[in-house]
Amino acid sequence: MRRRIAMSTLIGLLLLGWSGALAAQDGPDRVRVLLIDETKTFASTMRVAGLVKGLRLIGLFDVEVVIADVESSYDDPLFGKTASEPYDVILVLPRGLDDGSVHQIWTVSAGLDDLPAGITAVALDALSGIVDQVFAGIGEAIDVSEDLWPGLLWSIYATEGWIR
Repeated sequence: MRRRIAMSTLIGLLLLGWSGALAAQDGPDRVRVLLIDETKTFASTMRVAGLVKGLRLIGLFDVEVVIADVESSYDDPLFGKTASEPYDVILVLPRGLDDGSVHQIWTVSAGLDDLPAGITAVALDALSGIVDQVFAGIGEAIDVSEDLWPGLLWSIYATEGWIR
């Protein structure tokens, strides 16, 4: 319980800081997020809906959702699809979240050193914190600094025009 209160407080402070930084700028860009949902259970679907609604309510994120039907958590969910415009961040909710075979939610971005203009580490931290809250006990947001898989996905998606 204390951990949940501490995490909620941290997320609130991050969002407050991010909102203050946005207020100091003229017309900030919103972070474009593509959420790829590979999950199949009703509980996961409800969590995804809550995550999308929460991100949109904050007002910092433009979120689009793609439902992917893959056979494995490590299949490319965007294989054969064409990108219309690049995203700033891609969140992959792998199929293995449902059965517990995967506990990572992959946050695909260029990494903290090469973020596109208008996106800060605070925004990515807020995004990861919200994902961690919504999927507490099931999965944890992992980015390119913590695992090789999001970095590999970034290199594929950057080449295909899905991400900046």
